[in-house]
Amino acid sequence: MNKAFFLFLLIPFLAFSQDFSDEDYIYLKRHEHIKIELNKHKFNIAKNISEQAEYLTSKKLVFANEAMHFDSFTTIEDIEAYTYIPSTNKKINVDYIETKRAFDNGVFYSDQESKNFTFPAVTKGAVTNLSYKEIIKDPHFLGLFRFGSFVPTKSAQLSIEFPKNVTIGYIDFNTQGINLDFKKELSGDNNIYTWTVNNIKGFQGEEDSEAILYYLPHIIVYIKSYEKNGKTHNVLNDVSDLYKWYTSLVDQIDVNALDKVYAIADDIVKPLNTKREKAEAIFNWVQDNITYVAFEDGLGGFIPRGAASVCDKRYGDCKDMANLLYEMLNHVGITSYRTWIGTRNRNYSYFDVPTPMVDNHMINTAIVENDTIFLDATDSYVPFGMPSAFTQTKEALLGIDENNFKVIKVPVQDAKKSTSKITSKITFDNGTIKVKEKRALKGYEKVEFISNYTYKKDDKTEEEFLNTTLALGNNKTKYTNITKANFDNKNTPLILSYDLTIDSYTKTISDKIYVNLNIDRTLSKSKIDNLKERKYSKKIDYKFNRDFTSTFEIPEGYKASYIPKALSFENPNYSFKISYTVKDNVITQHKFLNVNTLSIKNENFESWNSFIKSLTKAYKKSIILEKI
Repeated sequence: MNKAFFLFLLIPFLAFSQDFSDEDYIYLKRHEHIKIELNKHKFNIAKNISEQAEYLTSKKLVFANEAMHFDSFTTIEDIEAYTYIPSTNKKINVDYIETKRAFDNGVFYSDQESKNFTFPAVTKGAVTNLSYKEIIKDPHFLGLFRFGSFVPTKSAQLSIEFPKNVTIGYIDFNTQGINLDFKKELSGDNNIYTWTVNNIKGFQGEEDSEAILYYLPHIIVYIKSYEKNGKTHNVLNDVSDLYKWYTSLVDQIDVNALDKVYAIADDIVKPLNTKREKAEAIFNWVQDNITYVAFEDGLGGFIPRGAASVCDKRYGDCKDMANLLYEMLNHVGITSYRTWIGTRNRNYSYFDVPTPMVDNHMINTAIVENDTIFLDATDSYVPFGMPSAFTQTKEALLGIDENNFKVIKVPVQDAKKSTSKITSKITFDNGTIKVKEKRALKGYEKVEFISNYTYKKDDKTEEEFLNTTLALGNNKTKYTNITKANFDNKNTPLILSYDLTIDSYTKTISDKIYVNLNIDRTLSKSKIDNLKERKYSKKIDYKFNRDFTSTFEIPEGYKASYIPKALSFENPNYSFKISYTVKDNVITQHKFLNVNTLSIKNENFESWNSFIKSLTKAYKKSIILEKI
């Protein structure tokens, strides 16, 4: 390529350039152009993608590895990729592109594939160029465009070209802080909408923040409708159109051999009387007997598999489990609905964005004695009556019948439903602290512990797992006599018991011994750092209470010369109370913590830090023993 011509290509970017010289890697451009054609009632949709990036240093050469993803709804064509070296005026083409399947490991199956390659000869100053065409096979899946990325972008642009008889819907998110330019043009019989933003900074996630789509500037475009022969044909004009498409998929469910499913349901509820008992028993059976395996395989990723097949194979994904619950519950006289829903990672409403982008999950909703109960059997440990934690606050699309639906929100669960009650008997023997402790966990507190134990314990011993999970005392804490009760019983709290031996925990100064009863310092490391630089809210998975009662027996020959005063912090969203009482030779500490929110907003960072600071200060208070 002629060097002068290449520099000519860069002129548009230089004209509005911003100083990103302290970066290692930037996008010079990320452009997408969607062209929609309509032939009779059939859409032909192609997305032309063009990216150009510059390596300002040699520190991020790993970005030379590129992957373009596609699945049953898309194909990738006409790939052109090369590296340009300005210092030598060389253009070096990519000569090998490998196609890989994304997942197929027995736990997650996907039809997603990718075209993978590495840009050659990348070094400081290199400019990589990539262009390709993505064919979109289904008009329900135009997707989204991210104006922002993980690194700065000098020019980000989305354009969509479509016939005049087609109506396009769009909604942008998190664009208040960027200079987003939008224009409409006519080109023959087509409309062209173009969104452009120049010199947009990179977006990096922060610890415990919400999912990236909560703050990354992006836009969702979709086809609302088209006109043909004076008649309007809706595609995704509103949520009713989305539901109509979903019901067309539901109509394809295999309903053969349902007698087998009904026989199992009848057997499950045979000894039971009330609808609540029956609903709970069926939910528990599906949780316990159907192994969750995620599938994304074309329309198979949207159409539930037949309930009989799921029962026979004993595995299924979210929609398979939801459909199985639907068949079983309705068979025994319990009204239930297949329910589409998005997890908390997707901050969208069905009414704002009536597209499949809103949801990525499916559950069942049962009506039991006038109670609306959300049933998510993919969460093997959540108790009947509680939704999965990651669906709280989300809109649920209930399929009432072929033509009717309802959109309702999943309520946030009260902190009282997720409690840990901890009782500790602490003694002091020859300089060593010994503790007999019992924890009763229910709700999401129990779900989280069992999930961590099941999926994260790996080859750790029980003691190693508890040491890393609970982090009690100090780094010399030893656990013995560990027992677990009600691990598999969802209706009763998980009871976790163990004995602790903690060396080098007390402090002796002169003739005084300092003993800190706060062997559990929950939330002490939850301070939000860098308040001025922090941009995004702090996510909390669920509301919870933790209630501690610790008794300390004053050893013979000693007296307590100092007992800490009661301390507390009150806020509607987070609070604690710690108090001490003395009776005979026993000191009792009562400690209660409450977190009553799912998100700490930026304007509340200082208040949250004040809460953590006050709590940490209270944790440092010790009783003082002196010899009599």
